[in-house]
Amino acid sequence: MKKLIAVDVDGTLVNSKGQITAKTREALIAATKAGHEVMIVSGRPTFGIREQALSLGFDKFGGVLSAYNGGQLYDFKEGKILANHPMDYDLAMEILELSKSLDLEIMIPHGDLIYTDKADNFYSQRESGMLNMEVKAIDNIRDSLDFTPNKLLFAQDPDKLDEPCAKIKEKFGNLTEQVKSARFYYEVMPKGLSKGSSIIEACKIFGIDIKDAIVFGDEMNDLSMFEVAGTGVAMGNAVEPIKKLADYVTLSNNEDGIAYYLENFVLNKEEK
Repeated sequence: MKKLIAVDVDGTLVNSKGQITAKTREALIAATKAGHEVMIVSGRPTFGIREQALSLGFDKFGGVLSAYNGGQLYDFKEGKILANHPMDYDLAMEILELSKSLDLEIMIPHGDLIYTDKADNFYSQRESGMLNMEVKAIDNIRDSLDFTPNKLLFAQDPDKLDEPCAKIKEKFGNLTEQVKSARFYYEVMPKGLSKGSSIIEACKIFGIDIKDAIVFGDEMNDLSMFEVAGTGVAMGNAVEPIKKLADYVTLSNNEDGIAYYLENFVLNKEEK
């Protein structure tokens, strides 16, 4: 039976050194060769997870990227966008207008660039290094955009982030999805999107029953995947709420937890 195998990135697909181990790579490639759909699921922009896709041979064997927390599905081998859910342009501009009065740095990933209004923005430089994406500073970025963004990313020191973001939540919370994705990051996305929604959408595209979706995750932002998939596999390093919701708790990301589960419950089962 064809499966959708969806893997979170940080704390799941990569180990504590940010690397995909050889054993995990081999297991996921074996799953692809066996006819399953392997999907990387992340809040990162599509371009920002291309290195992981290349490491898993998506360019040779196929594979799907779910980026922007469900905002875009991308067939890596074919170079084709399967689904795209950008923000409403006017709504994005309203949020950016409000942000001008708030002590928040702004980052807007689009294509292979990270747009911001300050060239020396510490957080955009951090994102640039982590995602291997160039930063483009535009002074009036909060006044004018020539594209519709998939998400808006705000940043500030952890002790200064919550108060201004609460104002964004108060005014636009019913019109958008908002999440504190790190101690210093706050993301605003179109209403109704999540990692879980991308699992449902991918299953429909590939004709896979949702009960045949297997998801791997470790943090609370993976919760929506566990709520919709037929099988939720928590990493050994996962937070307790995810472990409690999971159907199975595998080894940690430093112990090839993805490979362990696939070898014991998917790949070896097919060989018998």
